[in-house]
Amino acid sequence: MKKEALLHRAKSEYAYAFNEKTIHITFRTARNDIKEIKIIYGDPFAWSNSKWIHFEEKMIKTYQTNLFDYYFIEVEPKDLRVKYAFLITDNNNQKHFFGTKQLISNYSDIDKFNLQNYFNYPYLNVEDLHHTPNWVKETVWYQIFPDRFYTKNPKLPWGSLPVNNHQIFGGDLKGITAKLPYLNDLGITGIYFTPIFEAKTAHKYDTINYFKIDPSFGTNEDFKELVETAHKLNIKVMLDGVFNHSGYLHPFFQDVVEKGEKSIYKNSFHIDKFPVVNFPLNENGEPSLGKSHSSFELNFKTFAYTPHMPKWNTNDPLTQKHLLEVITYWITEYNIDGWRLDVSNEISHDFLREIKKASRKANPNTFILGENWDQSLPWLLGDQLDSVMNYDLTVPIWNFIDQKIDVAEFISQINHYLATTPKNVMPNMFNLIDSHDTTRVLRRVDDNVERVKLAYLFMFLSCGAPNIYYGGEVLLTGDHDPDNRRTMIWNPNDEALAFKEFIKTLIKLRKKHKSFNEPNYNFISKEVLSFTKTYENETILVVLNNSKESIELPLNNDLNANYLNLFTNESNFYDKIALEPYKFVLLLKE
Repeated sequence: MKKEALLHRAKSEYAYAFNEKTIHITFRTARNDIKEIKIIYGDPFAWSNSKWIHFEEKMIKTYQTNLFDYYFIEVEPKDLRVKYAFLITDNNNQKHFFGTKQLISNYSDIDKFNLQNYFNYPYLNVEDLHHTPNWVKETVWYQIFPDRFYTKNPKLPWGSLPVNNHQIFGGDLKGITAKLPYLNDLGITGIYFTPIFEAKTAHKYDTINYFKIDPSFGTNEDFKELVETAHKLNIKVMLDGVFNHSGYLHPFFQDVVEKGEKSIYKNSFHIDKFPVVNFPLNENGEPSLGKSHSSFELNFKTFAYTPHMPKWNTNDPLTQKHLLEVITYWITEYNIDGWRLDVSNEISHDFLREIKKASRKANPNTFILGENWDQSLPWLLGDQLDSVMNYDLTVPIWNFIDQKIDVAEFISQINHYLATTPKNVMPNMFNLIDSHDTTRVLRRVDDNVERVKLAYLFMFLSCGAPNIYYGGEVLLTGDHDPDNRRTMIWNPNDEALAFKEFIKTLIKLRKKHKSFNEPNYNFISKEVLSFTKTYENETILVVLNNSKESIELPLNNDLNANYLNLFTNESNFYDKIALEPYKFVLLLKE
């Protein structure tokens, strides 16, 4: 037995409160290294006749990666307290006791009932659970980059290339409001806007005034009308909050530039030296350092190394008051439904907790989404973020459709994601395959429409809320930022219209079939990406051919059945699946 592979951590992704009465517990071992694992558990204060009242249950091997197996069990401690340890039988039938402090082989009863060597879940406090609004997991998101979406009065030729982050094409809020019926017809139920507050750039991540809609987009009243119209169509609205940093021209920072150490806002930012400006300015009084800032030593902390974005000190009372007022203002005055927090993993955990409290106080149904690119459990414990942009799922999908990994490795990466992501978080995750920060998924697959269908299909079949980056439904392409921010296509060709119908069908199917949103994929083959998903009495069978060769997949006896093709509505008996290159089938078992 590979002892070094054994892993469990209390109060982590391996042990968390799933709901008000259930705790999920996971144990990791080396791949195919264990015959059986049991959990031994009980209330630490429950004794009878000097004997501890305990239970033993077999754990189920639920996920397997190339290196590890993950065993899982749900427990419902009667009085919301539980101590537990693990009883392991290896492939040589040797017995081991795995506790929080020691692994003991050939253990005795004294070892087995030494509660000091037990993991502890001291108490399942309801207030510590996730209380994410119920509407989130049912949402189909659509991300809009406002300057490039729609306007009746463009300032630059619509569709012209190349694009950059200082061009203002003129997309505005009235234009978006006019296109809300288009989004409703597509099946969208939530819009995520990149920043819309006053700023210098087209992307608006350099905020000048958090209380004012950027004039290029319209007015605050235009935004109020947009939200009201969206809500009438049952579309939620989520704004992008840039609270890690401000723009260089924000009045607080300009006060520091002007007054130096005498500014009341000197502690609102991370100032290393005064004067703060030790670099050339252009004719507009803005930093003029060229594109490369990292080689220049600034006198203040910034986002990345750009002097255009000074980093807020969220431990400063003036900063906290200002930003928390922003957060509550747009919830209470404009009835927005959520905040996406830019660079959330660089904001202090302490201030994220304050954001959560302020948002929920303003409206208990407010959704808080974070931009985290990495494993995010410390942010997803219930006290800070409800969800993150789910790059833990995105990256394996990218690697697979890019053909950088084979089916077996893709399954391994997906199973690792499933094993280490709490099941009470997963339904609320913001699933995506591209965004304003990434290469468009269509370009990622060399503009091959059949291949991009596979990426969308897998995302829509994954637990969590799917997102479409504007124009993705009509085959808008583009390389990395800024090319991924081209203007929306409003006169799509026949191929793009056909793809839009494919997306509409996916959205309708996801809303109809609960199995789409189930966490687990029951993988069938390691040569062809194929799996079933089951919810109650409904089972769907999915096969995707992500190769340039035709494939044939024999189905085992358990899968031989009549199936309804959910895209063609044809019913047939299947004992094998044959697919041409880059094709798929989505079947409902009858």
